Amino acid sequence: MSNSLRASTAGLVIVDKARSRLGWTKTSTARWWQDAHTSRATLRRFWQGDRIQREIFIAICDAVGIANWEAIADASHVESEMIADISTPFLDWNEAPDVESFYGRDRELTQLEQWIFGGCKLVMIVGIAGIGKSALTLALIDRIQSHFNCLIWKSLHSAPSLDSLIDSLLTNFESSTDLIHHLQKQRCLLILDGLDADVSAYNQFIQKISRDRHQSCIIITSRESPQIEVDSKTVRCLNLKGLAKAEAVELWRSRGFTGKEIGLSALIQLYRGNPLALKLVTPLIQLVFGGNVAAFLTQNTLVIGDRLRDILKQQFAQLSDLEQDILYWLAIWREPVAFARLQTHLLISIDPAMVLEAIMALERRSLLEKWIGTGEISFSLQPLVMKVVNDELVEHAAQEIQQVVQSQDLRHFKILRTHWLLRPGTDDIAGDRILHQLRENLWRVYGVTLPQTLEQILLLLKDQSTLAIGYIACNLAAILKQLSILS
Repeated sequence: MSNSLRASTAGLVIVDKARSRLGWTKTSTARWWQDAHTSRATLRRFWQGDRIQREIFIAICDAVGIANWEAIADASHVESEMIADISTPFLDWNEAPDVESFYGRDRELTQLEQWIFGGCKLVMIVGIAGIGKSALTLALIDRIQSHFNCLIWKSLHSAPSLDSLIDSLLTNFESSTDLIHHLQKQRCLLILDGLDADVSAYNQFIQKISRDRHQSCIIITSRESPQIEVDSKTVRCLNLKGLAKAEAVELWRSRGFTGKEIGLSALIQLYRGNPLALKLVTPLIQLVFGGNVAAFLTQNTLVIGDRLRDILKQQFAQLSDLEQDILYWLAIWREPVAFARLQTHLLISIDPAMVLEAIMALERRSLLEKWIGTGEISFSLQPLVMKVVNDELVEHAAQEIQQVVQSQDLRHFKILRTHWLLRPGTDDIAGDRILHQLRENLWRVYGVTLPQTLEQILLLLKDQSTLAIGYIACNLAAILKQLSILS
């Protein structure tokens, strides 16, 4: 009996269904090859129909719950060496990430396949952090890689320069000529994953590979849409949203829940179906609330985990001052705001074109939610973004007060001068979230001396111009009023 086996075409269909039920990808779920005590490379060979060691073949089947491995194996006795496959593709997966699980996205996968097989040269998959751009791309490659004879995955999360990226790509080819030459010579699938740090630096390169004549396809994942023209044939962009409810419930079940928990639908909506956010919050709900989703929701807060928070904070820090100001206002309002209303609250009159450009930039970065009502479009923040922006607002406002106390220099006031922290349309100073959070932050620093400290700052505002004061006095008075109500 031969000590090697390969899967039959019908057998691969059976394995494909088994791994789908588990939410595993074909070659990027680390648990699969780990449970089978093998490697990702061997798992790929299994899917390509190559012969692999008998014991490993059986272990791969067993890992997805298939005990009858004989039904998967090719019954042919012809050895693979006698059927040399000269079309075996060149694969460079070394920088591709591992994914724990993948659910749904059938509509998105079908759309992407239609674009690529319809002659699209450049496909962009854009979405907020944690939404599943890389996982979707891996699942897509599972379905389409046999149509290409060269596949290269490059991770851009370390923000390489454009020159170093091109040099790295050219090392995969025999000669170091122009990259476009290789894209013309053979049908390549090139994945540039995580183009987040400086999209503008790559715009010219992206435009060139999308316009030149070649038979390859480039897939780019990013939190920001590159500023290039998207047409209906050669360049397409998929704005990836959260998982649909049914898909999110499947993910939830994979984490040890039944999928029928009270409040689960509200939780999925709160996190906008963000797969990473849902995965990060499940341990807390299990450990602290005993799996009671409704009890967690009564806390009226979001827990997003350090990993996701750090990504969003980094993205926020890269924004312009005007873009940050707009996000601060949207975090204060906590509701959709129309452009005209936003204009009226800016302390300093700004060219409407600049504000529109800033809003468009924020939308390109997947930080805004757009609401289309009767007559005009409004904008708000996704809850995950709102949580991070809210925390940044409070942290920086507290720092401003501390700097003014230390220096007696009002020029340190920026956010507190340009933003009125009380949510518009309400006079509930005692219950306002941002004011409450800021007061708690300051109380930890100044304790019982906080009222006196704020009063001393108010004295510094005497004889200052209205523009110099801005909203400073209103904000400090609101904090003092909260303190008096609670005392």
